[in-house]
Amino acid sequence: MINTAKYFALLEKLSFEHALANESKTQNSTNSPQTSASITGNLKHLEKYVLLDVAQQLQELCNALGVEEKIDAEDNTINCYIIRLLHVLHTLSSNINFHSDAREDLISVAHLKLCIQTTQELSYYALRCQLHQDFYKSPVFKNFSNNDLSIPTSLLLLSIQFFITRLLPIRQLHIANAMELVQRDLLAAIISLRTLQLPAEQQSQLNAALSYLWQNESKADFFRHVLLLKATPQLSPQLAKRLHQQLLHKLSLPHGFASLIAALHTASQNLDSTRSSEVVAHIVAQRGYSPRLQQQLIEQIFDYCRLQLSNVNSMIYGVLSLRRLCELNETNRASIEHILTAHWQPLVQPEDLLSGLIIWEQSELTACLQLWQQLFCSSSVACLPSSLLIPYIPLLLQLHEQLPAGNERKSVSALICRCLDNRDAELELPKQLQRLLSWQLDKNPPWQSLHQRVALEKKTLQVKVQQAELVKQQDYTPSHTLCSLLMSDNNHALTSKVFLALLRLMLQQLSEGSSIGLLSNDEELAHFLQSKYQLKMQLLVALELLVWHPPLKAQLAQTQSKQFMQLLSELLQQRLSNQKPTVEADQTLVVCLMLLQELLESSEQLQLAESTQRLLKPLQQLAAQTPNELVKQATQSLLSLLLGDRVSTLPTADRSAFQTARELIEQQKPHLQVYGIQLIVQALRKKDVEFTSQCHRILALALETLKSNQESYTFLNCVRLFVALVHIMESEVLDLLSAEYLAETAQLDYRLLVGEAILKSAQEIGPLCYRYKDVLLNCFLHGTKSPLDELRTSSYANLAQLCRLLTYQVHSFFQELLQLINDELSFGSYLPAKRGALLVLAELLAGMENLLDYQDILLPVYRLLRAIEANEDADPQMRQHAANGLKTLNAKCREMLQTSVDPLEQMQREIKVLGIKEPVASSSKKQRHILELN
Repeated sequence: MINTAKYFALLEKLSFEHALANESKTQNSTNSPQTSASITGNLKHLEKYVLLDVAQQLQELCNALGVEEKIDAEDNTINCYIIRLLHVLHTLSSNINFHSDAREDLISVAHLKLCIQTTQELSYYALRCQLHQDFYKSPVFKNFSNNDLSIPTSLLLLSIQFFITRLLPIRQLHIANAMELVQRDLLAAIISLRTLQLPAEQQSQLNAALSYLWQNESKADFFRHVLLLKATPQLSPQLAKRLHQQLLHKLSLPHGFASLIAALHTASQNLDSTRSSEVVAHIVAQRGYSPRLQQQLIEQIFDYCRLQLSNVNSMIYGVLSLRRLCELNETNRASIEHILTAHWQPLVQPEDLLSGLIIWEQSELTACLQLWQQLFCSSSVACLPSSLLIPYIPLLLQLHEQLPAGNERKSVSALICRCLDNRDAELELPKQLQRLLSWQLDKNPPWQSLHQRVALEKKTLQVKVQQAELVKQQDYTPSHTLCSLLMSDNNHALTSKVFLALLRLMLQQLSEGSSIGLLSNDEELAHFLQSKYQLKMQLLVALELLVWHPPLKAQLAQTQSKQFMQLLSELLQQRLSNQKPTVEADQTLVVCLMLLQELLESSEQLQLAESTQRLLKPLQQLAAQTPNELVKQATQSLLSLLLGDRVSTLPTADRSAFQTARELIEQQKPHLQVYGIQLIVQALRKKDVEFTSQCHRILALALETLKSNQESYTFLNCVRLFVALVHIMESEVLDLLSAEYLAETAQLDYRLLVGEAILKSAQEIGPLCYRYKDVLLNCFLHGTKSPLDELRTSSYANLAQLCRLLTYQVHSFFQELLQLINDELSFGSYLPAKRGALLVLAELLAGMENLLDYQDILLPVYRLLRAIEANEDADPQMRQHAANGLKTLNAKCREMLQTSVDPLEQMQREIKVLGIKEPVASSSKKQRHILELN
């Protein structure tokens, strides 16, 4: 051990001009790089305290660092000064355990400061003064020159080795970024040496030094130093090539992209994130990069984006870089598509289908949706192309239907709207809508959808695997989900764009022939029905849902009236040329004529437009030719608006009656609204032609009135209006009310009132509502899965009455009903909802015809009812419902036992011994057997 205090005393006597110097001193020293007086003075002190000569010190350094080659160090001032500083630092680092936290190994702050100053002084003369001449053109080394300060290459290699192995590993020297400039000078010196023709051993030594800087020091500092050196003006090709190679190689390593962004953050703090992201994207996305490097960058950027979800300003770096890489070539685009597909793979093709298995927690689903929203919706130009979203529209629509109102649903809505809004309105959008509404997912390229046994639990937002018996057998119908999404979104331009695309697609479907060939099997029949009728039905439902959306009318009247008029003209011409129109064609025409009348009534300028006047002749021909009463009524009503008394055959008072009633309903005062509703109800009961031709508009008015005014007096009259409309258009009223009941964006009170209106309308139809049992039951079954307690209660109560109304013909829904009831009673916490579930269970027991068909579930149901009925602490109403269920079950069991026994077996068995104390039987009677069954 040496006396370290002696060496610290030596360092205190030295004068370090280039250690912790202020800006003026640094500027003066760089302007006059000649040997200063301080070096001469420092050498005298070093020679006085350390008695070894320079050659001996150099030999000791070579032995310590394992350098066997002879170092050609000329006996000049700079060489001697560098070697003596190296030896002092080597002695201190060898005799002081800087890595120990033991008390005896700690040194004072003043001594640590001396070590840092000595290291910086050594870095200046041994590294910074030995760089390639082109580096001194950089503003970093402004007005600097290494004249008369150069040292031999072997000594420079020894200095680099010493910094890497002895000084940089000492973490205490990095306090307050004291080693930042040292690392920069070290990197520049290594790059300068790599331009020389050095032996392989020395080249490997330099590579090891670069690896150490990347792996053990700040990666952001490494990138920042490379970028600063690379920005040197008039840089030689060799240096530029070496720096570019370092940049590319480090980018391909783990955390390379994130380190590059961190480097730019610290180097250009004055630049905004948009400008900085452009710089990053320019560096990352270049055509000269190898395919392997581009693939590694894409994977790194996706990992970076996942980690930066909470920081929107940082996400733009990754999103814009992905966009630029995607635009470079098709290989990158395919790689991005593959990674995007892997995001939803657990939902599309889960690895395990064990019932009840949780595939995703809420945090995982939320993170995935947030990532996709940032990737596709963060900007109009600085995000991934929306065409990548097309294969995921079915999957996103299914998620939108199952998600409750919240941020997750908004994210899904934004993704779908982004994709649809960027499609060409005349060619691409109708094509994609046709495939979506017909649910043709297996075509090339295939579209993604949820696995049939994967569903989202709305209460916890967990994605779970369903039980096999709960999987819905019917096909998914996306028209309701798509329309509810569009009507809840504020992008009214997109709504009108989709409506016109649907109308254009409907025209194409109606113009195609529907001839039926020879169908050989059930698969061909199903395919024919799917291709010819299912799509038309979906289009018609979507058009009817969108046509009464108020913003749609305003958007069409303001910006797209000409396109609508053109499509309507084509529809009229097609209808006139077809002698045998289909039901879908007539219904589509009625919807469009109603919408046209709404537009014309709101705009006098549109009534006088040339495109409107061209429709007069086709409308007159249609009114004269059509046998369909709805089409004729809608046409006459429209002609009466356009031409007045010249066409109308109705009296003036009757012709204005509908307008009067409509104006009364649109008033804000309840008594005026009720009076208008009563006028319409009376007219509908009398089958008034003017009112029956406006049934769709009346239905829309009733819904709008119910939304705006939910007072009991107004509500009861709206229900009367729905009941009156049911006699004219059963399916339309029930379908629209069901869609409103399931609309997640609507207010809760409004949905509860709509549910009661559905029930009243079904009661008005009576037992004939069996034709619509799928619509009615599905509506309330969806309501029982809602996270809203009041809506679940309402749905259970409505289900109980509906089961009674359908005379308990709910066999196809029986298992699902029982599962929902079991979940509510087992896991539900809202008492009224549990009461409703128990009421439905009691009604289902009353509807069981043959108990043997349900023998597997009767025992659990009996035990559940018995436990509730016997629990004195339970709710009295629940106990009453359980008692009623037990009573019904008891009666059913007795009835089954009585009807299942053979009547002959019900006779009593009796044995009699004949001939004892009885008169002898007459010979005329037949002799009886000794045993007789009575």
